[in-house]
Amino acid sequence: MSASIADLPKIPVDIAEAVTGKVELRKVETQEKNVLPTKEDVVQERQHVEMMNGIENFSANQLNKTETQEKVVLPSSDDIKAEKTHQELTQGIESFSPEKLKHTETSERVVLPSKEDLAREKTMDLAAQFDHNKLRHVEPTIKNTIEVIEQ
Repeated sequence: MSASIADLPKIPVDIAEAVTGKVELRKVETQEKNVLPTKEDVVQERQHVEMMNGIENFSANQLNKTETQEKVVLPSSDDIKAEKTHQELTQGIESFSPEKLKHTETSERVVLPSKEDLAREKTMDLAAQFDHNKLRHVEPTIKNTIEVIEQ
């Protein structure tokens, strides 16, 4: 299923002539521009080279032998107390004898609801089952028995 020539995209005429025709180029001399490094670049490169040479040519004989001193950090009084209580607890658990326990019988008590609780539940059930069709429409009348005292 190749596309027909009419369906292919068209190239603008000036580009087509430039591609198919002979193009005359002008003679130009190439000039190479060599950018010289700045003073800072030279100084930085020199420092880097000197550092690398110093590392490569370093003699281990120039080093002094030293003894490292390790400081022992003693635990604080709080740490000692915490560890001591932990040890006492673990010893108490390990040395505990289950024979020291008293045998007990569990008794289950059935707590019956009071009369008020039963009445409360019954009214909730009755309110949920109430038939609203039994109600009659009533127009409310507002009676104000408060007298206004004029001064």
